[in-house]
Amino acid sequence: MATNETVSHTKYVTYAQHVAQLGFISTTFTCLILIYLTVFEVKRNFGSYKYFLVSFPVFGMVFATSEVVLYLNVFSHNAGYLYYSTSHPFNLGTFWVDWLLVFYAGVYALTISMIAIQFVYRYWAIFSDKKLSLFKGWKFLFSLFYSLFFGLLWSIGMFYFCKIDEYSRSYFAKDLLLKYKIDISEIAGMALVAYNADGSIRWRNSSCTLNMTLIMLIQYSIIIYCAVRMYHDMESKLQLLSASLRNLHKQFFKTLILQIVTPTIILFSPVMLIIYLPFFDLEVSLPTGIFLCALTTYPALDACIVTYVVQDYRNAAKHMLIRELDRVRSWLAPSREAHDAPTQTGITD
Repeated sequence: MATNETVSHTKYVTYAQHVAQLGFISTTFTCLILIYLTVFEVKRNFGSYKYFLVSFPVFGMVFATSEVVLYLNVFSHNAGYLYYSTSHPFNLGTFWVDWLLVFYAGVYALTISMIAIQFVYRYWAIFSDKKLSLFKGWKFLFSLFYSLFFGLLWSIGMFYFCKIDEYSRSYFAKDLLLKYKIDISEIAGMALVAYNADGSIRWRNSSCTLNMTLIMLIQYSIIIYCAVRMYHDMESKLQLLSASLRNLHKQFFKTLILQIVTPTIILFSPVMLIIYLPFFDLEVSLPTGIFLCALTTYPALDACIVTYVVQDYRNAAKHMLIRELDRVRSWLAPSREAHDAPTQTGITD
């Protein structure tokens, strides 16, 4: 019977690649549809929120594309994890692939930051609509700068604190070769090892986890605060609005509730598992990369949530589908008539 030390993890790399491909295809398809519906089909004026409905899917597609280009992976081993890629897209060297890896990580932080900003927008739309002027026109760039700031902070923190050094290289080398058939000297990647050989904390690596924790804590706190306040106080505020606006705000609130549950499961939980597991120093070797690859399915789910819950999008999607089906039928009709014509002529004769 194979022991934990001899079990190969190569099949999990294949699974992770399949998940990444699924995430790329589903995210690209659903996000393009959402953008098309927002720009061309939905007639209601959503104000500055329309910028979110376009920019968030765009970043989602960038996120999914980065994943499928890099085919990155994560190997959690005892008191550490190795975040790496064996791919060299566009024949780039290891140094530049390292930057692509931290770019991908930064887009993740940008994504959760933009979710938090969306909650702020919906909160102000109900309780302090005058502040929505901060999202109008060129001022919407402040929202992008906010998200980009935390994405940059995450990327720089990972690049600076988690560079592979001699200790982390020797820590993973044997098991990486044994389980993945990969030579650590030939890959691009970042590594975290929580403890030194004497059991003391490796503060440089641990600073990366502290940086990530701070960013996630800020964004998740904003999300929870806005959601709780809206849940408790929204009903009284909505009574002051027209029936149409009340219905719209309730639809967006349902969307945001799903946007709490879904990212908690898909975006926050897998990352927390990966970054905190090393500090427990368990004697386990886990192919946690498959959890990371699943992150790219979130933009697709988010697009589906918006399209399904918000009635304007649901109706626009139905009308678009019916229109396209009618177009296909009309395109097929002449060929059908041409095929049937000889038979009809023969009967008449």
